[in-house]
Amino acid sequence: MNLLLDKIKMQTKDSEQAKVKPPDNPPLYWTEISDSVSRRFQFHPDGQLSMKLLDDSRSVIHRTVDSFLSKFFPSGYPYSVSEGYLRYTQFRALQHLTSATLSVLSTQSLLFAAGLRPTPAQATAVSWILKDGMQHVGKLICSNLGARMDSEPKSWRILADVLYDLGTGLEVLSPMCPHLFLEVAGLGNFAKGMAVVAARATRLPIYSSFAKEGNLSDLFAKGEAISTLFNVVGLGAGIFLASTVCSSMQGKLVVGPVLSVLHVYSVVEEMRAAPVNTLNPQRTAMIVADFLKVLKLNPTMWLH
Repeated sequence: MNLLLDKIKMQTKDSEQAKVKPPDNPPLYWTEISDSVSRRFQFHPDGQLSMKLLDDSRSVIHRTVDSFLSKFFPSGYPYSVSEGYLRYTQFRALQHLTSATLSVLSTQSLLFAAGLRPTPAQATAVSWILKDGMQHVGKLICSNLGARMDSEPKSWRILADVLYDLGTGLEVLSPMCPHLFLEVAGLGNFAKGMAVVAARATRLPIYSSFAKEGNLSDLFAKGEAISTLFNVVGLGAGIFLASTVCSSMQGKLVVGPVLSVLHVYSVVEEMRAAPVNTLNPQRTAMIVADFLKVLKLNPTMWLH
């Protein structure tokens, strides 16, 4: 009987200890304070890390800049990217702004050209569809050149924007020859189709050259956010110009070339800032030439 009572007491004691026993994996958290900002970081049982802002006594300007950087630049910037990323981003923003502005002006010209044609509405619609179809033809042709773009991403990226501006220029000029609307606009869309494929094919190696900490996806997402933002700004600028300075053909002939030159210049500066380290034919030829020169001066080196 005493043995049974002892067992009951032991079980009761164990159950009471179990109630007050701390959890096996208590939540791990810490607080960091820097630049007048207090943040609390916490690891959850599932391994996720969360951050909660406790206090921010910075000025409104500083908070706005920090919010902009967090939305349009990779996490950990500038330490998580290679040198030159800021310069690349600045000219990429300028490139997309000018490109979007040019697209508004070319669309306005195309509408003028299509409306000036003395043909029924159905024929105009068919011409417009055929014009868009030429862009797909350009994409198909340029896609066959994809293998050549791996070793020369910078050159192909610049060529893509030159082709895009060429196509846009043809569209802007289309009202000057409305009887050749389909031919001029179709050729312009053909060039733009090739430009789209070349630009997309070279985007990944260029972004990869900036990734330092396995953050390629973050780089890509923030880069596209910058592009979208300045495309919207460029569309607004294009609408303003189309209703003021560029409402006439003479205005487009003045503003169009200026925007095109600024567009191509931005792309060239982007590529200069991108640290792409690939062996293209020119670099390979230089390495082989230097090796042969050294081998010629020291023939016994090969034996070692």
